[in-house]
Amino acid sequence: MAEGTANKPVELDAEKPVDVDATQENTTPCNRKGRKLKSRVWREMTREVSPTGEVRATCIYCKQVFNANSGNGTSHLNRHMKKCPLRFNHDIKNFCIAGSPSNTGVHSMSLLNPNVNLDEIRRAICVYVVAGSHPFTTCEEAGFRFMTSVMCPQYTNVSRHTLKRDALKYYNEERRQIEDDLQKAPGRICFTTDNWRSDHTHDEYMCITAHWVDCDWKLQKRIIKFAALSPPFDGISLADEITFCLGQWKIAHKVFSFRVDNASYNDSMINSLRTHFMRKHVLVSNGDFFHMRCSAHIINLVVQAGLNLIDSVVVKIRSVVKHLSHSIPKRKKFYEVAHSTYGLNTTKKLRGDTCIRWNSTYLMLDRYLYFKDVLDNFVSKDKDIKVFNLSSEEWKKVNELHKFLKVFYDVTNSFSASNTPTANVYFHGVWKIHKKLNDVYNSPSNFLYDTVSVMHEKFNKYWSEYNLVLSCAAVLDPRFKLERVEYCYEKLYGEIYAKEMIETVKTTIFELYKEYKDVFGESSRSVRNTSNHDHALGVNGEMEDDGDYAAFLSKKRKIDADKSELELYLEEKNMDLNKDMNVLLYWKKQSERFSCLSCLARDILTVPVSTVPSESAFSMGKKLIKSMEEFSFITVY
Repeated sequence: MAEGTANKPVELDAEKPVDVDATQENTTPCNRKGRKLKSRVWREMTREVSPTGEVRATCIYCKQVFNANSGNGTSHLNRHMKKCPLRFNHDIKNFCIAGSPSNTGVHSMSLLNPNVNLDEIRRAICVYVVAGSHPFTTCEEAGFRFMTSVMCPQYTNVSRHTLKRDALKYYNEERRQIEDDLQKAPGRICFTTDNWRSDHTHDEYMCITAHWVDCDWKLQKRIIKFAALSPPFDGISLADEITFCLGQWKIAHKVFSFRVDNASYNDSMINSLRTHFMRKHVLVSNGDFFHMRCSAHIINLVVQAGLNLIDSVVVKIRSVVKHLSHSIPKRKKFYEVAHSTYGLNTTKKLRGDTCIRWNSTYLMLDRYLYFKDVLDNFVSKDKDIKVFNLSSEEWKKVNELHKFLKVFYDVTNSFSASNTPTANVYFHGVWKIHKKLNDVYNSPSNFLYDTVSVMHEKFNKYWSEYNLVLSCAAVLDPRFKLERVEYCYEKLYGEIYAKEMIETVKTTIFELYKEYKDVFGESSRSVRNTSNHDHALGVNGEMEDDGDYAAFLSKKRKIDADKSELELYLEEKNMDLNKDMNVLLYWKKQSERFSCLSCLARDILTVPVSTVPSESAFSMGKKLIKSMEEFSFITVY
């Protein structure tokens, strides 16, 4: 050390680290008795006093030295602990092995995480037990407690009674949140109901789902009731259950529509509900749009009627697929030939079908056509299935049937979407099915004629008239509007009848708009006309002084100001029909221009087309609860 500096005191800055080597020989341990150090920082810092009386703190990880006089506090020491890189590395090591053996003779693993949220861990354990249908005693099992002690030593296990109380507490918190969201919904709420039956106890259950568009114009849905029903299972009793449920959630005044399946008691249930809500004056258009049938269920009925008369060519396909699925050597050879000789993607596999899901028949045909060349070669050489080889005429039938079922398959998928509106695609979907049925029905020579005749009869029973409110939903899609609806009607019924039907749709939507205008009012004229300000620019971009043009603009704006939001919207150019768009986002952007019309669009677009999710849309069987595991997917509030 340089002369003259050996005995010079070291100046310490509270925030600045100190060079340990420069001060080490002047340091003596702090043996002075004083107040007990309570700050957690002293668990990871040593405290020493120099001969000059300066108190210093040394980080046990990086050995940096800081001023620790009582007047400086410990905030600067805590800040260092949060960013000390060697402390971070030390914590990672602590995530590995703590060498003390457990009572089981196995070395325990101690995971030390200073930032752990114990409340979140407790909530996660509760969700795990409830969502997985595990018994509450799970939290008291020795293996479970050992696992939590290894994963988070800081967590203190709770008893099964505490876990039950936690489950009820978290449930009530979630329920209050959903109740708040429902009551804050800016528009009306649509409901779907469907019934389930327990395969073991044969108890009947009712499921009620609420659908609404939130303040951010995002489609939301929640199951608000899933409970066992008590006899009698008639429409009036079910209506009482529903009104009681809506009363509990305090949303009876927001009802827009109910969509139900084709159960026999639903007609009396809907009539009872309509009468109840009409007395309270809460329904739109005197309840004309209150009741709607599940479209996916109707499609199932139509397809099921036709599949019962399916052609024998499908029986041959079924036999080949079944034979290959039961013979491992043949199946392996088939896919080897498909990959090496024909260059096909063998991650796709041949599929069989099942009698309760009609889409399985479509998917079976789809895969069979994909492997057409391989099957022609392979089946013709196998003596066991050679008899099932398809002729060129039969392949044409398969292709025809595949195209026919594809229409139903695509429409059902579009109707069963859960995160996007389906009301606006209803009209176009039903029209595609109707047109396909008519095309085959008007061709008696088609091999599907007998099948389609039965399907056509079933279709006319349920969809002889398109649902008016959902036809209005198509009008409120900027890609369709009235022109597309008129075009579809004309293709089906001819020009004269199409004009009558489009006039009915037009009258309906204008009456509905008038009802909403009486409640919400219209946006100001200045807002509506912001997009219609035309400017007469000269060659150099300067305004022309044209008195005639100014008069023309004044007259035009006066005419536009007298028009309603609905009239202005319908006069605007249609968007590209093939454009993939978020129709709710469109109306969110237009809500300032069309304040009243956007409220109407929000409520109509909320209407769900189907009562079932996509995974159940193709099923032709009754909805069954076969086990608690199958029941656990339902989130009820």
